Amino acid sequence: MIQREILQKINPWLNKEKVLIIKGARQVGKTYLLKEIKKDLEKAGKKVAYLLADEMDNQSILKSLANLELYLGQYFNFPNEFIYLMIDEFQAIEEAGLLLKNIFDKHKNKIQLIVSGSSALEINKNSEYLTGRAIYFNVDRVNFKEYFDFREAVDIKRYNLAEFEKYKVFFETFHSKLELSIREFLAYGSYPEVITTQGVEEKKIVLQSIIKTYIDQDIINQLNIENVTGFNNLIKILAGQIGQLVNSHELSNTANISINTLKKYLEILVGTYIIDLVTPYYKNIRSEISKMPKVYLLDNGIRNYLLRSFEAGLDGQGGGTTIENFVYGALLAQYSKEYIHFYRTSGGAEIDFIIEDKNSKLMLCEVKYRNKVNVPVMMKNFEKRYDNVGNKLIITKNLLKKEKDAYFIPATLLPFIDFK
Repeated sequence: MIQREILQKINPWLNKEKVLIIKGARQVGKTYLLKEIKKDLEKAGKKVAYLLADEMDNQSILKSLANLELYLGQYFNFPNEFIYLMIDEFQAIEEAGLLLKNIFDKHKNKIQLIVSGSSALEINKNSEYLTGRAIYFNVDRVNFKEYFDFREAVDIKRYNLAEFEKYKVFFETFHSKLELSIREFLAYGSYPEVITTQGVEEKKIVLQSIIKTYIDQDIINQLNIENVTGFNNLIKILAGQIGQLVNSHELSNTANISINTLKKYLEILVGTYIIDLVTPYYKNIRSEISKMPKVYLLDNGIRNYLLRSFEAGLDGQGGGTTIENFVYGALLAQYSKEYIHFYRTSGGAEIDFIIEDKNSKLMLCEVKYRNKVNVPVMMKNFEKRYDNVGNKLIITKNLLKKEKDAYFIPATLLPFIDFK
């Protein structure tokens, strides 16, 4: 069983007057999380109702508040007992946001809603009804720390960045296992079912099934993609352009779609958790900064499937790009994506990631996937221009050292360090 860190963030909100909304791509483990929470609540003697919204039998129950009240009364002694009501894939409900609002407003003292959804686009449509009523939790695919803990049957706590000697010992102890793990992690990706499946060919089959279902059925059919060829072309192009600027004119020409269609498809790919677009960091220095975002894929297995190559890709020319995508995922495990940016001057000089922390300090992060590296000149120049720079991270292959506020961190170690 893969232990998911997000549970530690959800649990403190149980039994609070808030709707808990768990969102993320299909097949990332949202149902597993709901059932784990359900199991723990029932162990504590609590009443829990679980409904999968896209099951035919449950659609009539969720058609109206009156129907739901009748169902809960018959099976859960409602309203005489407090109920935790779980609705899986809640976006399948017609006017879902309005129903959740009505349940909350009438029964917040008797029901806590815990719901899951797979489409950020649909969730956002329903959010207007839940302003001030909901707490959102984003469930990503399995991160590398969770993967390593599962693979090695350990439970390693993250080290504070200042605990250099402690994580130095950890890295020296587990170095070879970390290296082996990252290669498999990057080859087949981070969907839970892929990770728990034994055998290389079996992993490929499971991954293909997930992608076919997710892209062909959930995205293309349900979101009414008119130009399927153009959409598929776009995904493949983006898979080969990880960490690069998204030039709308070039992309629309290459994918043979219009600019407006491109914008729509990019929004869909972000909203369905296939890609992220990272925006540039700037403070009114328009002449220096490119406004184009950079693209990252949220699962390396998807990338490898689309590019028809299941190599980890760490040893060739594209190793730095693969690791840059991995580093973005590691940062995303600790920071919301709105706090992660990049920096690029008009001359093309770049810092891979600029992370804003809660104290408005900027952490600079540059991927240099090799063992002979110094603090990049661009970091020094940035620090001269901005007075709120904190720590500097240089992501290396195996080099681990500290120079004042510059930390040289091997890529495999990064997910085990707590930056908050």
